[in-house]
Formats: sequence, structure tokens, C-alpha cells
Amino acid sequence: MGDVKAELEKLHQQIKACVACPLHRTRTQAVPGVGSARARVMFIGEGPGRMEDLKGEPFVGQAGKFLDSLLASVGLTRQDVYITNVVKCRPVRGAPPYENRPPNAEEVSACAPWLSQQLALIAPKLIVTLGRYAMEVFLPGRKISEVHGKPFSQGDRIILPLYHPAVALYRVDQKETLIKDFQVIRKVLTEISSGARG
Repeated sequence: MGDVKAELEKLHQQIKACVACPLHRTRTQAVPGVGSARARVMFIGEGPGRMEDLKGEPFVGQAGKFLDSLLASVGLTRQDVYITNVVKCRPVRGAPPYENRPPNAEEVSACAPWLSQQLALIAPKLIVTLGRYAMEVFLPGRKISEVHGKPFSQGDRIILPLYHPAVALYRVDQKETLIKDFQVIRKVLTEISSGARG
């Protein structure tokens, strides 16, 4: 196998030049992803927001700070994991400076090949989906209120659906649930390391 880090960087450059859907017209820049090319855990959100669009890195606003504290609670940092989104450009509505909105099906579909290539290169053992739009890609037809915090085996990977940190910031009940659910990550990684999973 070649240099995964170099291959991932090459993929990032291709994503930054992507014009596969109309979102490229309103972006400041695409947001491919960040973290370790050999991460055992990949976090997948729905799409970049305003801060992410400006900086070119996922989860850098208030939700990003919360995610950092959640990672720390299970002994991880951004350097240990890989973080990306289902769509790589900010979905917006209205006129500049624009409002954030969830990605639509066409945008998710247009971006799907990029996510597939990221998954193939990094080959994470655990995929943590953040929010229902990311969950839908891996567990279609499920309700996040029913499956959050429950690991699902898919081939040689584990899918763990969690609430989105941004929503949890203004929903106290979801914040407490997300803090609790995050501990499942530690349990799953321990099982993977011991050979009990995967």
C-alpha cells in the first residue's frame, strides 16, 4: 500500500477543486476533512457551517469546541481521529452572508464519491455519525432518537450514530445524552483492540 497520508492529501486537493454540485458557487472554500490518515475512528457530520467555510476545517466553531471536549472525555484528540462531513461545501439559503441549512439528497449524492474514497483510504474501524443526516448515509430509515449511542456492525466496521454537537449546544437533554453516548466510543475501541469486535 502506498503512502496513505500523501494519497489523502491528494484527495483533499481534488475535493477543494470540486464543482459537482451548485454548492461550489457560494462556498469560500471546500472543507475536505482533518486528522490522522491512519485513524481507527472517523467522525462524520452533515456539512460545514460559516466558520468551517471560512477556515477550511470541519467543526471549528462552538460545536467544534464541544466536540474537542467530548474527544478528551474518551482520551482522544483531533490528531487521533479523522473528522469530515457528508458534504464538503457549506449548504446555504438566502442572500449573503447566508444562513446554514441541512444538505439535500442531490448534494449528498454528488459528494458521496469523496466520502467513499476517504473511507477506503483511511479504513476506520469505527464510524461515528454526528446528526441524522450523516446517520442516514449508513443507517437509512432509522430514527436517531431510537438508535443514538447504539453500535451497529456493517462488514468489518462499526457504525455509532450520535446526536450532532451543534444541536446539543442548545438542547440540554441532547447535550447530556451526547456526553453519555460518547463513552460508548471508548468501550467499542477497547473491544476492537481485544479482538472482541472486528
